[in-house]
Amino acid sequence: MVAVLITALGSWLPAFPARPVSEDGLLLGVTHTQYSLDSWLPAPDREAGERILGATPMMQNQHLMGFGVLNPEPSPGGYDWSSLDDRMALISRTGGIPVLTLCCAPDWMKGGEAGTTDWSKLTDAPLPGHYADFAELAARAAQRYPQVRYFQVWNELKGFWDETGNNWDAAGFTAFYNQVYDAVKRVRPDALIGGPYAVFDIYADARPSGLAGPYGTVDRRVLDLYRYWNEHKHGADFVSVDASTRTKDQGLITSPAAASAIYADVTRWVHTLTGLPVWWAEFYPDAGADSDQARAAATLDAVARAAEAGAAAMLLWGPQAEDDLPYGALWTNPAAGAVEPTSLTAAWNWLVPRLRAKQVRVVRDVPGSLLKFTDAGQTLTVNLSGSARLLREGAATVGLAPFGITVG
Repeated sequence: MVAVLITALGSWLPAFPARPVSEDGLLLGVTHTQYSLDSWLPAPDREAGERILGATPMMQNQHLMGFGVLNPEPSPGGYDWSSLDDRMALISRTGGIPVLTLCCAPDWMKGGEAGTTDWSKLTDAPLPGHYADFAELAARAAQRYPQVRYFQVWNELKGFWDETGNNWDAAGFTAFYNQVYDAVKRVRPDALIGGPYAVFDIYADARPSGLAGPYGTVDRRVLDLYRYWNEHKHGADFVSVDASTRTKDQGLITSPAAASAIYADVTRWVHTLTGLPVWWAEFYPDAGADSDQARAAATLDAVARAAEAGAAAMLLWGPQAEDDLPYGALWTNPAAGAVEPTSLTAAWNWLVPRLRAKQVRVVRDVPGSLLKFTDAGQTLTVNLSGSARLLREGAATVGLAPFGITVG
């Protein structure tokens, strides 16, 4: 095998100048979670991670509360921005395009006691009487961080499930969203705001829906939610979505490559409904195999599907590998040893500037299970199969390992 392994690419990847964020290409990025190059890590690990994160400018998303950040307003009017300041400094230090997800809410907005934080209730939504308080907190955050242009409202509709109706509380969430949207736009007219950031759950069993494919059938209730939000929202600059390729009832029901069609289908459905840019706030492609290389291949396939459908942004959940989250990441878990790149890292960094500038074309060799991203001078090739494949490079034929990734 003489193919150039993608894991060796980092040292010679060409530098690309920063481009305006308003470009129409696909913006790739990451969402920082509970553990992400925090100050308590040994300096060599933190520096290694920051080199990976800063290799090319990408979107970097952080939540307002939780996911590595403390309670920003433990008591009404008593603010603590210190941990969010630290994450924003990390994003700035590594050249990221900052995104702030406006979730989650302090306890006193959810019926808890002021001055305390019960992290087991992080996913509770604010009470309706406190929607305005959360909107005010969101506006203050928008003013504090003028470098942040993009804001997502809430996360996966946490706390907005109506147990009695066995459905999403579309009216309640939209009322909440509208108050947050209005408050942020008042103080930051330049802010770009999106929602509703719901999960497109899929099922293997046949059920009434308006969206289905080899991956399964999308739960009609989430489609109804997006329709209601779209009709009743005060405004939006983009639409956030979220999906796994695993069905809720039977897991993965087809090949990972076939199941990844959900990222194209949902993108097109949402854009047709709203006419707005579509953001993948989270995406979880099942690799079908328990290896870092397979997870990298599945991630790149999902990115290709979204790019083919015209998605505007795609955020990798957790740039740091975690044992309980078997999906692609950009660096290894520090708990397992020194921080190092993963099988995805160099390919991701190769794609970030090219997708943003619309410099790549997606080509699929379905019989050969090969996925290709081509630009004017190079081709990033991904073997989506668990078997070795032969790849022609000019007059030569080279071997590509199972789930192998090469550039040539």
